[in-house]
Amino acid sequence: MKIRLVILALLSFLAYSCAVEDETDPLDVYREVAYNALSSADKASIVGDWKEAEVGAWTDGNYVVVFQTNNAALGPIRVVVDPDLGRVVEILPRP
Repeated sequence: MKIRLVILALLSFLAYSCAVEDETDPLDVYREVAYNALSSADKASIVGDWKEAEVGAWTDGNYVVVFQTNNAALGPIRVVVDPDLGRVVEILPRP
């Protein structure tokens, strides 16, 4: 009887684990990682909400997050994020 209860408990736990889903969009995570890597001056120059930054595919399986800024001469801030490590690879130079 004990074995049946243990098996039932394990199966219940397994069914619950499979049903729980993380609804966090990975692109939101990349945006946050990129935003947190910026200096306060760069953060202040961003136009609009940083949570709406464009995210696109980059080389070597990385993603690039593009923040639009109020400085047309320098252009947008582009940050390359490694999705596997969850960290910034580099902040691309601006002209």
